[in-house]
Amino acid sequence: MHQHRGASPLHPRAIVRSFVRPSVRARAFVSCGAAMAMTVAMRGGAVARARGRRVGTHRAPRRRHHHHHHHLEHKGARVARGSSLMDGASDGDSDSDSGGAAPAVVAIVTTASCPHCARAKTALANAGVAYEEINVDDAPALRAASAAISGFRSVPQVFVGGEIFGGADDTCEGLRTGTFMEKVEAASGSGTRGAPPALEEAYAAHKAGTLKETTPPAAVAPSAPAPASTMSWYSPTGTANVAATAKAMAEGSTGVQRTSVRRFNGFTDGLFQVIKTHDGVFTAEAAVEWLMENKKASSVDAATTLGAKMLENKLIVDVDATNAFVLPSPSPPPLFRFQADAAVNGNAPLNMASVYVGEAREAKIVVEDVRRRILKLYDEFLSSDGRAVDYDGIRSSDGFKEFVKASEELQRVNLNGLSREERLAFFINVYNALVIHGTCVFGTPKNTLERLSFFSKTSYNIGGHTYTCDDIENGVLRGNRPGAALLGALLGNPSLSRGPFRAGDPRRYNVVLPMDPRIHFALVCGARSCPPIRVYTSKDIDRELEDAAFSFFESEIDVVTNESGEAASAAVSKIVGEWYKFDFGASDAERLRYVSAFMKAGTAKDALIKALDDGKDVPLTTRAYDWTLNDGK
Repeated sequence: MHQHRGASPLHPRAIVRSFVRPSVRARAFVSCGAAMAMTVAMRGGAVARARGRRVGTHRAPRRRHHHHHHHLEHKGARVARGSSLMDGASDGDSDSDSGGAAPAVVAIVTTASCPHCARAKTALANAGVAYEEINVDDAPALRAASAAISGFRSVPQVFVGGEIFGGADDTCEGLRTGTFMEKVEAASGSGTRGAPPALEEAYAAHKAGTLKETTPPAAVAPSAPAPASTMSWYSPTGTANVAATAKAMAEGSTGVQRTSVRRFNGFTDGLFQVIKTHDGVFTAEAAVEWLMENKKASSVDAATTLGAKMLENKLIVDVDATNAFVLPSPSPPPLFRFQADAAVNGNAPLNMASVYVGEAREAKIVVEDVRRRILKLYDEFLSSDGRAVDYDGIRSSDGFKEFVKASEELQRVNLNGLSREERLAFFINVYNALVIHGTCVFGTPKNTLERLSFFSKTSYNIGGHTYTCDDIENGVLRGNRPGAALLGALLGNPSLSRGPFRAGDPRRYNVVLPMDPRIHFALVCGARSCPPIRVYTSKDIDRELEDAAFSFFESEIDVVTNESGEAASAAVSKIVGEWYKFDFGASDAERLRYVSAFMKAGTAKDALIKALDDGKDVPLTTRAYDWTLNDGK
């Protein structure tokens, strides 16, 4: 079981979802455009056999693994460095004793960006074990076949000599104790391949296009957003292009000076918002003065007209959304900020740094593009052991800039006509991209109040409406239910509070009903106790959520049995037993019944089900939740 390093007094996924432990809240970001691949590492390194569009690189360093390593080297069991066999070349090292290629006796079923898969592969490489990798990205039928053969709904699935050994935890433990190497030696002696025949047959059928189950959706490669029209407004004197001038005026060192201003905000937003601080703002007078000094306008009137055009085209915004750009300013003077600054400061949706003016593509195509881009970044900056994500590296990369630009197209998508399954997949994928986007921009919440703020302010403009993380989770995906941090939920009576969408709110049309509790195992938050990310598609959403639930409960339930083998108590994640417990049942018995459906087969599951069937009281407790950011710091 995974160890947790901390807990939060309130739930902040609604209150605090801090940021994708390698074992819980959405199993591993799965890289989007990855093709199905089987990479076979052979002795001698010069030979590698690829069964897909790309070949992974598996190089095992020559490190001693107690007395087993000598045996593997003698067998020539090294992992070859391989380039894509599509070009018919391999740059692998060749062992001088290569007298023929020995088959890999270990096979591992993976998905891209999966931290558990990375951890298992790193452990195998460090032990000097050659392995065959079967990547099941965008191959739901192959993944289903592998799950049926292995009995595992999660990845990785590690096979030795044609038999399932287990997942990442099992493999690492087996390497530590030597039981894994014993099976490797036995399989090496008999020459048994790693993947069982049934899995190899399924893969062959998949490659031939004859494997039946669910047809995977057509791959949508990351592509540029639809062409957007370019603003070309000019001041009456014709001396300044509005967009170019706004960009120059926004430059940090040479642009107009911005300040922070505290003002009375009234009581409509609650006691904590009576006095509000407006960051990164300037007045119309300051803007006009800058325009005149920098020769962007020839007169005060021309500068005022230029500022009004910036406001009209949303290059700058009024913090109250009620004032015009005029001189002289009323008292107190209206405060303006650049649209791009508003997004970074949390005063506007993150995809509103500029206004998308073009015709948007279909909603599911746009979100697929956004999802693939962020997952590609996640895959690129995921550590080799799968335990940490370099968010600083993501933020400073060119790929992140391209992702931010692509997300702007969400402003214009049309959600009308989406089926329930399409809306479910759309908003899960948007939510997961939004959390990673927000983490890169705002950094890590360090306490409960900061986590509350993060999930209530981090937002996207989708189809002309603002959706925060809380709006998507509690409003759309949970059937417009109150968040876990609201009074009703804290008092154990959710009906005392309401959901985020009131009557008349147009966002209510996108609420997904009936609510599916399994969405809790699909949503990422960046914390070590949250699930990693996986792919969600409208065509296969039910099985994908099922897999997410099985993956979650591999490490998020502990059943304690007494000397007679009867279930004495059970400990589950706070997601199930505390924060969102009413999503899983009205009583602890109902919640445990729900959870038991996703447990691994074994004595613990059998004991729990028998106790519930016999009507026995099984005390339910919750495990500590680790809100530490999975950034390796």
